[in-house]
Amino acid sequence: EIILKPAGEPLACFMATVLNDVKVDLAEHVDPWEHIKVLCFTWNMGDAKPVDDELQCWLPNEGGDFDIIVVGVQECSYDWVSEWVNTPTRFAKRRKSLKGSGKTALPMLSGAVEEALHTFGSQKSESPDRRKKQVRDVGEEAFSFHWDDILAERLGDGFTRVQQAVLMNMRLLVFAKTEYCDGTISWQDGPLIHSVQHTHSATGLLAGTVGNKGGLVVTFHFGPVSLCFVSCHLAAHASAAEKRNNDCREILQETWPVCHPDLDIVTQFDHCFWFGDLNYRLDLSKDQELPALALGKQRDVAAHKDSMAPVATSRPDDFLTVSDLIENGQFQELLKFDQLRQFKDCGKAFAGFSEGQMDFAPTFKVERIQGVSHQSERTPSYCDRILWKSTEALEGNAEQRLLSSADQVSSSDHKPVYAHFDLRTPAARGQMLQQEFSKEVSPVVKVSNLTIHSLPGRHRRLRAVLLVLPIREDVLECTSDMRVTKQSTDLVWSRDLPTIRPAAMNQEELQSCTLQIVLYSKKNKLGS
Repeated sequence: EIILKPAGEPLACFMATVLNDVKVDLAEHVDPWEHIKVLCFTWNMGDAKPVDDELQCWLPNEGGDFDIIVVGVQECSYDWVSEWVNTPTRFAKRRKSLKGSGKTALPMLSGAVEEALHTFGSQKSESPDRRKKQVRDVGEEAFSFHWDDILAERLGDGFTRVQQAVLMNMRLLVFAKTEYCDGTISWQDGPLIHSVQHTHSATGLLAGTVGNKGGLVVTFHFGPVSLCFVSCHLAAHASAAEKRNNDCREILQETWPVCHPDLDIVTQFDHCFWFGDLNYRLDLSKDQELPALALGKQRDVAAHKDSMAPVATSRPDDFLTVSDLIENGQFQELLKFDQLRQFKDCGKAFAGFSEGQMDFAPTFKVERIQGVSHQSERTPSYCDRILWKSTEALEGNAEQRLLSSADQVSSSDHKPVYAHFDLRTPAARGQMLQQEFSKEVSPVVKVSNLTIHSLPGRHRRLRAVLLVLPIREDVLECTSDMRVTKQSTDLVWSRDLPTIRPAAMNQEELQSCTLQIVLYSKKNKLGS
């Protein structure tokens, strides 16, 4: 419509009058990688076939508005032979996979067998260098499985499987919208989702060589954003808290095939999500202040002060105390006795990770019915967890919108846990990685007066590695390796410090980069 200016009326005044009553949509174009919606789900299936209709308790039909859906399960060895023989091509049309998506598989071991063999799992783990990682691809027909099929059926053709990793009775599946995988929406002349990798670490029986426990890892890039998903099943029983911490360290050490040689899965990727049956328990055996509600319970604390005494599966007093707190919805009081929270607070495990507020009852050990009813043979615990960590430059850009438990799922002695995330990425990150790198105009990072304080112990050979993330393959000067010949409790560099060239081309892009400093003693990483 053309509006003519009346004679004698100022143009600015007339336009202000007309536009005052007009609403104009000036929404800017947003690339998909600038706002990514992620659903993370973890469940110990208890070696029982799930009820198909109960998927609706946590998984939206056709994936809802999520961009990425990640599903990690443990103890999923139900009906393996019959499902494999009888339905090798079930829902084949819907089981679309990203080209090159491989699988890692070993025979399954049921949770019942694993429980019987628990006493063999306490041997000291061997060196992380003890074996070479082997990845084996198998055909789609050989890997048809009921759980995978019902997920694919509910998600429909709008979602494609990005990657699948399997280790005995653990499975990790990553799905994404098909348009991100087939090139409909592209990134640098390829699919938006690219650079997909996967690996695993076995930390279970026989000195950590059996995969009844361990971790599965899938990593990929969503445009310029690097993502890592780790699904774990850690050592069981309340007395194995330190073993669980060691399992996490072993997983970090053994999943190097998907990382830069000087980094690990926690430090390299923009966002790392770590979830699974982590098996940390509520430990009421220590002298801690109980809430007023539980003060009336008779608790023989003195009888359990001896650290050498065997730890019972569950003490009746503990079960009654926890049950009362659950009944009254005092979940935050319960978490004061949570082993994972205690280790995290003192920096012994999951340092730097975030975890949402759990406003639901412990997910283990429950009756196999809808709703939550805990079995008295074990102290109820928050075994099933979802944590996340972002690089410094993107810290705060991963927002958890929901953390919940699907308590209407009835087939297992664990209740599933799921979380919704919003990942936001500055537009400058995409611009930085899409443009051609020019050494003439790019900024450099000059490091001066670098000091590492309070180094514990003495080490014969030390080296410090400096890297600027994200790493571009065409920028060879984004890392620097500095050797140390003399040391005290403090390491000080004031001369011959490196000048590092990041992938950024201007100051705005530099704000989405992270300077990572990693200190090594021989081949062991001391910290970063």
